[in-house]
Amino acid sequence: MPILNISACPPTAGYVGAVYKQGISESEVISYLNESGIASKVNSGYFSFSPYFNESLRAIYVEIGFYEEGAPIKAYIFPGSKYTLLLVETDFNLNKGPLIYAESLLSGLLSPEKIVNESGSPNNWNPPVPYAVWSKLEKGVNLDVKVVRCGYMYSKLREPEINRIGVVANGIDYNLSFSIIKKIEEKGLKVDYLGCSEESILKASKYRVVIFLGGHLAPITGKFVLPLLKNRSAYLEENGWLIFPGRWGTGGTFIVVAGSDRYMTRKAAEEFLKGWADIIVRMVKEGEEVSLTFNSTFHIAIESHGGCGLLEESRLLLKAEGNYIRAIYEEGHSDPCSKFYIADYSVENGEIRIELQRVSTSLICVQCIGVITANISIGPLPPGSYKVCINGICGSVSISKY
Repeated sequence: MPILNISACPPTAGYVGAVYKQGISESEVISYLNESGIASKVNSGYFSFSPYFNESLRAIYVEIGFYEEGAPIKAYIFPGSKYTLLLVETDFNLNKGPLIYAESLLSGLLSPEKIVNESGSPNNWNPPVPYAVWSKLEKGVNLDVKVVRCGYMYSKLREPEINRIGVVANGIDYNLSFSIIKKIEEKGLKVDYLGCSEESILKASKYRVVIFLGGHLAPITGKFVLPLLKNRSAYLEENGWLIFPGRWGTGGTFIVVAGSDRYMTRKAAEEFLKGWADIIVRMVKEGEEVSLTFNSTFHIAIESHGGCGLLEESRLLLKAEGNYIRAIYEEGHSDPCSKFYIADYSVENGEIRIELQRVSTSLICVQCIGVITANISIGPLPPGSYKVCINGICGSVSISKY
């Protein structure tokens, strides 16, 4: 825990970061950013992460989005001889979306497979926790993290404004599968091909929904997909295809539509068109949340809302409903005008782990102590016993044969 300053106040934003076990020089970073076309968004120098943090730290940053107040959101790169830090600005809920986006954008420079730590802290903790972790690994220096008076006054992430679908794909997957995704236009939603380079990922940050055609082994685009799939790449190789969405950037949704080879990617695109097109159209046009899925049958779907109430400890209720698990998760929070979304999940050996994060609903509501509730449906699942963990709270439930 950080050292508390008696004049501390609530945070207004935060930092999330990834430490890579990968040494890199500043000149290598600059060279890559110039060659990849990202250079127009780059700056370097000495930066302070709070008006109350005396030390200025040498870094290179890339602008990856904006706060609602208009300030740019920066992804800082701290080169090191053994370890490199990617530190990204975010909101006070420590939304990982900007970090996931930055990991994908910079995957040609920083290998996602070499990430050894991901962490975050509010912007009134200084230095940021990810920087303290990196300092210990790279320099052998233990830094005291202190809670200072206030962080910089930024708060909400500005959501992407382009209400169309962007598609990132290499030439092979474009030729085999893009025409299938393009059929969504018959439902009144335009589909744009963005290409398959770092500049394509820069464009993608402005779209509400971005589809990646091809998996982590796809030529050129695979490096961008790897940080999005993380530990699901093994599932793709074993099962042939998957459709996997998640949140990234400042509120956009990515969807990986991938197969174990180019032809299975085409199959995944066909399944996507059958089972997802209507959902995506509603999501882009009306802001409807999308459920997470491994493929066209298994889903983790969420409905969430906030309200006034008092809850001292988070709680989780589980019950079986046929071959589905129903999970009700509740957590106390200072803002009743918030809801949960699914930031990450894994399913392995009968254990289902779900990470929820909060996002403001932008509704006008009374000021009170709040309780945020998530109603989650998981399945279909085969009969058996399951352990379900949501934000670290775990329980067990059994699905019987019927």
